[in-house]
Amino acid sequence: MICWSCQREAGTAPLCAACGALQPPDDAADLFSVLGQPARFALDLDAAESAYKDLSRQVHPDRFATADPLARRASLARTVQLNQAWRTIKDPVRRAEYLLLRAGIDVGEKKPSPGDEAKATHRVAAPPAFLIEILELNDDLSAAKRAGDVVKVAFMAEEMRSRARDTLKTIGEALDTGAVGLEEAARSLVALRYYQRFIDQASGEGGGGAL
Repeated sequence: MICWSCQREAGTAPLCAACGALQPPDDAADLFSVLGQPARFALDLDAAESAYKDLSRQVHPDRFATADPLARRASLARTVQLNQAWRTIKDPVRRAEYLLLRAGIDVGEKKPSPGDEAKATHRVAAPPAFLIEILELNDDLSAAKRAGDVVKVAFMAEEMRSRARDTLKTIGEALDTGAVGLEEAARSLVALRYYQRFIDQASGEGGGGAL
């Protein structure tokens, strides 16, 4: 990358290697590389968080409040990219989604953004037998809630939390085996979404119930 300030080779760091001017981010950069982390599910999250905080301080807009307009815009863009990278990497489900998307498998609930559409070669859906099982479990949960059977509701919720925890472990192990585990990880991640919805319904929450 050529530095906007000195017109020399800037290098790959946020600041130009020649003149120290803050450079705009590479919009196509891998989110793991943004934080200097290896692209894998099993991560040292403490190290990733430390890198995030260090880089955030380095490019924070307050440091460039009186700088050149190009530097101010670069600071804002860098901050947005860093926040996106950290939100994705710190959450195990988002991290798994992103790793699969990098491999061309889309398991996101929303349509991929324009920059990600080209990465996804196919989507993974839940098998019909699995959907029937989930439907039956949801019917049982609804019946228990209507009957005011709080013990059964709590039991079903805990059973599903256990399944969700086991499934998340399976996802991580499958992803870190490489290409051979991608399909298993994708199917498991689809299942995990249904488990989470069930937990939320049992808990009376709109989303984000703890696994």
